[in-house]
Amino acid sequence: MESGHLVLQASVQEFLGRYWDAHDPARAVDAYRTSLALNAEAGEKRGEALARYFLGCAQSAAGDHATALDALARAREAFLSLGDDRMAARTLADTGRVLARTGAREEAAAALSRAADDLKESHASHYEARALEDLADLLDDPEAIRSCLRRALAVYEEGGSPRATAVLARLTAD
Repeated sequence: MESGHLVLQASVQEFLGRYWDAHDPARAVDAYRTSLALNAEAGEKRGEALARYFLGCAQSAAGDHATALDALARAREAFLSLGDDRMAARTLADTGRVLARTGAREEAAAALSRAADDLKESHASHYEARALEDLADLLDDPEAIRSCLRRALAVYEEGGSPRATAVLARLTAD
């Protein structure tokens, strides 16, 4: 029963972190660290991987990109070992975003491209479209950019996402 309480406490901390993501990245980092520790103590491997993933995203938002990359790499490894290909691909996409923030454009583009392919394969089209938009921001080849944006637009239109308007505007601006 004790581990159930730990898992619940870890979940509460994760949700607090998700709230703080939008308001205070440093507080989000603290909440995710607490969630990570509680999940580890409870032996909850997936919860630990999720907390580490969100921790990495929050660390990058707080400007600590090197630590974020380490957290994301460890989270991706954990998701792969758990057979969670979708979350592994989401983690790779966020790794690409962090790499882009550090100026490592080629590495970022490679990570986002692979993540988009993996997300498509995992039927996680919303996350695929986001990865494609971010990839388009890193590319120099106009046709490759249009290709990414056309696929993202198709996904957004199919799902009725309001992002479709912005992507369509980017495609027609040229």
